[in-house]
Amino acid sequence: MSDCIEGRIVRISRPAEAVYMIFSDFSHFVRFISIDVIEKYELKIGEETIIGKAYGFELGMQIAERTPFSCIVYKQYGRMPIEFSLAVNITTLAPGTCDFQLILETELPGIYKMMLGNKLQEVVDKLTDNIEAGFNMGVGYI
Repeated sequence: MSDCIEGRIVRISRPAEAVYMIFSDFSHFVRFISIDVIEKYELKIGEETIIGKAYGFELGMQIAERTPFSCIVYKQYGRMPIEFSLAVNITTLAPGTCDFQLILETELPGIYKMMLGNKLQEVVDKLTDNIEAGFNMGVGYI
């Protein structure tokens, strides 16, 4: 895969083990998604996969790799037009504190690169911002 989009590294005031546990099982995400969103996008969420429909596309991810307490890698799942992987990197700094970073890798064909190039960085940045806020401001049970 040739295009690599790195999110900024954020400090999280939680143990790496706790952060890892949330991201290593998609069924934990259900707590953070409203029923309206689940219904609107016809989301199906299991332990290993999440899939839904948006803009006429079936969009999904599956967990491809787990390295306990430091990395989870997701890959595309379903009939997606774009191949990608999304890595969640977690680095323990001290007990109760870790760094977190998202890295998206994809190989976009020409037409998709023109349509999505800058938008993918925006998506990674927005996800990073939301995750940082969720952990550090105590949103939900995070």
